[in-house]
Amino acid sequence: MADNSMTDQNRRGDHSDRRQFPRGGRRTYDQPGRFPQVLVADSYEGARIPCVKYLDRFGFRVEEAADGGEALAKIESMRSHLVLVESGLPNAPLSRIVQRMRGGQVARPVPLIVMTSDPDTDTEGVDRVSLISVLPKPFSLSTMLDEIRRLLREQPPLPTEVSTCSAGV
Repeated sequence: MADNSMTDQNRRGDHSDRRQFPRGGRRTYDQPGRFPQVLVADSYEGARIPCVKYLDRFGFRVEEAADGGEALAKIESMRSHLVLVESGLPNAPLSRIVQRMRGGQVARPVPLIVMTSDPDTDTEGVDRVSLISVLPKPFSLSTMLDEIRRLLREQPPLPTEVSTCSAGV
């Protein structure tokens, strides 16, 4: 009697294992590992921690900030690919955070997602940001992830650093 059961290899056929493909908003030219880097700035720990854990689970490198001063310091010191910020962050109004993002050492536009519970949030000064989104609170974590991925796809690629060697011939 012949065994009619199919092995995993036969069922898959010539298709490669889909688990080999990266997840979490990666692009072909991104670095391997935990990438891209996202800053989550929210004063309410009950909202910030789930966002950080969810993004970490999907392969993002995540930094967090609890107030505006900490967010401004991290914007200056780290090379974020996206910033997720609460509209009413203590110690720094939204316009100051945007001004620091645009006037600082950042050589490329960084997408910004503003989390707000007020639909009439004052986004004055934010109109200069080319990649911005407003995420109304409460939001689902999957909605946040979809929006992050959308903005990262629209972001222009980072300039690649090429080191050249010249050999004396």
